[in-house]
Amino acid sequence: MKSFFNLVAPVYEKFHFGARKTFRKIETLADFQTSDVVVDLGGGTGRIAKFLVGKVQSITVIDVSEKMIEQCKKHFGLSCVIANGENLPIADNSVDRIILVDAFHHTRNQAQVIKEIKRILKSDGKIIIEEFNPSTILGKLIIILEKILKLGSAFHSPLSLENLFSSSGFSTQLFDAGKTNYHLVARKPALK
Repeated sequence: MKSFFNLVAPVYEKFHFGARKTFRKIETLADFQTSDVVVDLGGGTGRIAKFLVGKVQSITVIDVSEKMIEQCKKHFGLSCVIANGENLPIADNSVDRIILVDAFHHTRNQAQVIKEIKRILKSDGKIIIEEFNPSTILGKLIIILEKILKLGSAFHSPLSLENLFSSSGFSTQLFDAGKTNYHLVARKPALK
Protein backbone atom coordinates (compact mmCIF):
# COMPACT_ATOMS: atom_id res chain seq x y z
CA MET A 1 0.00 0.00 0.00
CA LYS A 2 2.73 2.46 1.00
CA SER A 3 4.58 1.86 -2.30
CA PHE A 4 1.39 2.60 -4.25
CA PHE A 5 0.91 5.95 -2.51
CA ASN A 6 4.60 6.79 -2.91
CA LEU A 7 4.16 6.18 -6.64
CA VAL A 8 1.02 8.32 -7.09
CA ALA A 9 2.00 11.13 -4.68
CA PRO A 10 3.24 13.63 -7.33
CA VAL A 11 -0.10 13.52 -9.21
CA TYR A 12 -2.47 12.60 -6.37
CA GLU A 13 -4.10 16.02 -5.99
CA LYS A 14 -4.53 16.45 -9.76
CA PHE A 15 -6.66 13.29 -10.01
CA HIS A 16 -8.37 13.29 -6.62
CA PHE A 17 -11.22 15.75 -7.19
CA GLY A 18 -13.58 17.36 -4.73
CA ALA A 19 -11.23 18.37 -1.92
CA ARG A 20 -13.02 21.67 -1.25
CA LYS A 21 -16.44 19.97 -1.18
CA THR A 22 -15.11 17.29 1.16
CA PHE A 23 -13.61 19.96 3.42
CA ARG A 24 -16.91 21.85 3.59
CA LYS A 25 -18.70 18.71 4.77
CA ILE A 26 -15.98 17.91 7.32
CA GLU A 27 -16.08 21.53 8.51
CA THR A 28 -19.83 21.40 9.21
CA LEU A 29 -19.42 18.18 11.21
CA ALA A 30 -16.28 19.17 13.12
CA ASP A 31 -17.30 22.58 14.48
CA PHE A 32 -13.69 23.77 14.36
CA GLN A 33 -12.63 26.52 16.76
CA THR A 34 -9.71 28.91 16.22
CA SER A 35 -8.03 27.44 19.33
CA ASP A 36 -8.20 23.85 18.02
CA VAL A 37 -5.21 21.58 17.61
CA VAL A 38 -6.11 19.37 14.64
CA VAL A 39 -4.58 16.20 13.19
CA ASP A 40 -5.34 14.98 9.66
CA LEU A 41 -4.63 11.28 10.06
CA GLY A 42 -3.76 9.55 6.80
CA GLY A 43 -3.90 13.03 5.29
CA GLY A 44 -1.45 12.32 2.46
CA THR A 45 -0.62 15.45 0.50
CA GLY A 46 -2.62 17.71 2.80
CA ARG A 47 -5.35 18.17 0.19
CA ILE A 48 -8.02 18.58 2.92
CA ALA A 49 -5.85 19.99 5.73
CA LYS A 50 -4.70 22.95 3.62
CA PHE A 51 -8.18 24.47 3.96
CA LEU A 52 -7.72 24.64 7.75
CA VAL A 53 -4.59 26.80 7.66
CA GLY A 54 -5.40 30.04 9.48
CA LYS A 55 -8.72 28.70 10.78
CA VAL A 56 -7.33 26.63 13.68
CA GLN A 57 -4.38 26.95 16.05
CA SER A 58 -2.43 24.18 14.31
CA ILE A 59 -2.96 21.46 11.71
CA THR A 60 -0.67 18.42 11.45
CA VAL A 61 -0.89 15.93 8.60
CA ILE A 62 0.27 12.42 9.47
CA ASP A 63 0.82 9.82 6.77
CA VAL A 64 2.92 6.69 6.36
CA SER A 65 3.97 7.55 2.77
CA GLU A 66 7.19 9.55 2.53
CA LYS A 67 6.33 10.83 -0.95
CA MET A 68 2.85 11.99 0.11
CA ILE A 69 4.46 13.89 3.00
CA GLU A 70 6.94 15.46 0.55
CA GLN A 71 3.95 16.82 -1.38
CA CYS A 72 2.29 17.91 1.87
CA LYS A 73 5.30 20.08 2.76
CA LYS A 74 4.57 22.21 -0.33
CA HIS A 75 1.44 23.58 1.41
CA PHE A 76 2.35 26.60 3.55
CA GLY A 77 1.22 26.37 7.16
CA LEU A 78 0.95 22.59 7.45
CA SER A 79 3.04 20.47 9.77
CA CYS A 80 3.68 17.21 7.88
CA VAL A 81 4.83 14.08 9.71
CA ILE A 82 5.72 10.58 8.49
CA ALA A 83 4.16 8.13 10.95
CA ASN A 84 1.92 5.12 11.22
CA GLY A 85 -1.55 5.48 12.74
CA GLU A 86 -0.78 2.58 15.07
CA ASN A 87 1.96 4.57 16.83
CA LEU A 88 1.29 8.31 16.63
CA PRO A 89 4.07 10.72 17.68
CA ILE A 90 1.55 12.93 19.50
CA ALA A 91 1.21 13.52 23.25
CA ASP A 92 -1.70 12.06 25.22
CA ASN A 93 -4.84 14.21 25.45
CA SER A 94 -3.43 16.97 23.24
CA VAL A 95 -5.67 17.08 20.14
CA ASP A 96 -9.11 18.73 19.82
CA ARG A 97 -10.13 17.33 16.42
CA ILE A 98 -8.93 14.54 14.15
CA ILE A 99 -10.02 14.23 10.56
CA LEU A 100 -9.67 10.92 8.74
CA VAL A 101 -10.75 11.17 5.12
CA ASP A 102 -10.76 8.14 2.81
CA ALA A 103 -8.03 6.48 4.85
CA PHE A 104 -9.34 4.31 7.71
CA HIS A 105 -9.86 1.36 5.36
CA HIS A 106 -6.11 1.44 4.59
CA THR A 107 -5.06 0.91 8.22
CA ARG A 108 -3.83 -2.59 9.04
CA ASN A 109 -4.54 -2.84 12.78
CA GLN A 110 -7.73 -0.81 13.04
CA ALA A 111 -8.24 -1.57 16.74
CA GLN A 112 -4.78 -0.17 17.55
CA VAL A 113 -5.44 2.93 15.43
CA ILE A 114 -8.64 3.55 17.41
CA LYS A 115 -6.67 3.20 20.68
CA GLU A 116 -4.17 5.77 19.43
CA ILE A 117 -6.97 8.13 18.36
CA LYS A 118 -8.51 7.83 21.82
CA ARG A 119 -5.14 8.38 23.48
CA ILE A 120 -4.29 11.63 21.67
CA LEU A 121 -7.77 13.19 21.72
CA LYS A 122 -8.59 15.55 24.55
CA SER A 123 -11.58 14.84 26.72
CA ASP A 124 -14.67 15.64 24.62
CA GLY A 125 -12.51 15.76 21.46
CA LYS A 126 -13.90 14.52 18.15
CA ILE A 127 -12.80 12.50 15.16
CA ILE A 128 -14.60 13.08 11.87
CA ILE A 129 -14.28 10.19 9.43
CA GLU A 130 -15.24 10.01 5.77
CA GLU A 131 -15.31 6.52 4.29
CA PHE A 132 -16.68 4.74 1.23
CA ASN A 133 -19.88 2.79 1.74
CA PRO A 134 -19.25 -0.76 0.48
CA SER A 135 -22.95 -1.37 -0.16
CA THR A 136 -23.27 1.32 -2.87
CA ILE A 137 -22.43 0.70 -6.53
CA LEU A 138 -19.47 3.09 -6.52
CA GLY A 139 -18.34 1.68 -3.16
CA LYS A 140 -18.33 -1.83 -4.63
CA LEU A 141 -16.29 -0.60 -7.62
CA ILE A 142 -13.77 1.05 -5.30
CA ILE A 143 -13.41 -2.21 -3.35
CA ILE A 144 -12.76 -4.11 -6.60
CA LEU A 145 -10.20 -1.51 -7.75
CA GLU A 146 -8.37 -1.58 -4.41
CA LYS A 147 -8.30 -5.41 -4.54
CA ILE A 148 -6.83 -5.28 -8.06
CA LEU A 149 -4.20 -2.82 -6.79
CA LYS A 150 -3.56 -5.16 -3.82
CA LEU A 151 -3.93 -2.35 -1.29
CA GLY A 152 -5.18 -4.69 1.45
CA SER A 153 -8.07 -2.39 2.33
CA ALA A 154 -10.66 -3.33 4.96
CA PHE A 155 -13.90 -1.43 4.36
CA HIS A 156 -16.73 -1.07 6.88
CA SER A 157 -20.41 -0.46 6.38
CA PRO A 158 -21.59 2.69 8.17
CA LEU A 159 -23.09 0.64 11.01
CA SER A 160 -19.99 -1.56 11.33
CA LEU A 161 -17.71 1.48 11.64
CA GLU A 162 -20.06 3.10 14.13
CA ASN A 163 -20.06 -0.10 16.23
CA LEU A 164 -16.27 -0.28 16.11
CA PHE A 165 -15.95 3.20 17.63
CA SER A 166 -18.86 2.94 20.07
CA SER A 167 -17.48 -0.35 21.44
CA SER A 168 -14.24 1.56 22.14
CA GLY A 169 -16.10 4.04 24.34
CA PHE A 170 -16.84 6.81 21.86
CA SER A 171 -20.24 8.42 21.48
CA THR A 172 -21.04 8.26 17.76
CA GLN A 173 -23.25 9.80 15.13
CA LEU A 174 -23.59 8.71 11.50
CA PHE A 175 -24.26 11.04 8.58
CA ASP A 176 -25.04 10.21 4.93
CA ALA A 177 -25.22 6.48 5.75
CA GLY A 178 -26.95 5.65 2.44
CA LYS A 179 -24.53 7.59 0.24
CA THR A 180 -21.26 6.50 -1.38
CA ASN A 181 -19.30 8.73 1.01
CA TYR A 182 -20.59 8.46 4.55
CA HIS A 183 -19.41 10.24 7.68
CA LEU A 184 -18.97 9.21 11.28
CA VAL A 185 -18.43 11.67 14.09
CA ALA A 186 -17.03 9.97 17.20
CA ARG A 187 -16.57 11.92 20.42
CA LYS A 188 -14.22 10.88 23.22
CA PRO A 189 -16.12 10.91 26.50
CA ALA A 190 -15.62 13.93 28.73
CA LEU A 191 -13.76 13.24 31.95
CA LYS A 192 -15.98 13.31 34.99
